[in-house]
Amino acid sequence: MRKAFDPSQYPHVFCREIYLYETDAFGHLNNVNFIAYMEGARFDPFKEMDVFDPRDLFSLGLILARIECDYEEVVRFGDRLKIYSRVAKLGSSSFTLEHLFVREGDEKVVARGKAVLVAFDYKLNQPVTLSPELVEKLSRYRGAPR
Repeated sequence: MRKAFDPSQYPHVFCREIYLYETDAFGHLNNVNFIAYMEGARFDPFKEMDVFDPRDLFSLGLILARIECDYEEVVRFGDRLKIYSRVAKLGSSSFTLEHLFVREGDEKVVARGKAVLVAFDYKLNQPVTLSPELVEKLSRYRGAPR
């Protein structure tokens, strides 16, 4: 059995309503949308941190290396989700974000996701060390790992 969800361990929350076009023939939220929501949930704090120019995504200097999502409950049209996020691991050239998808109303965890991002030099086409400035800003979004 999983531990009870503690929102205080997740420094960022991104809210999202489920639209009809995002559902499948069974009325379930299509699985690919969870991945898209994780993108919104990670770019929101990047904007708050002021670490890139939103008109130039290459200025962020990160590349997505891995993404995963475990689905626990059905989500339907009209549901509202809160996507809680935190930096779970911070390495020399990469970091891991954890996301918890919580349905508003019953407060059930409906999915869990992880994304690994790597500092990347697009001109040299290779990973690089995370900048001290980015490490300091990411540290503000740390939470206790699950």
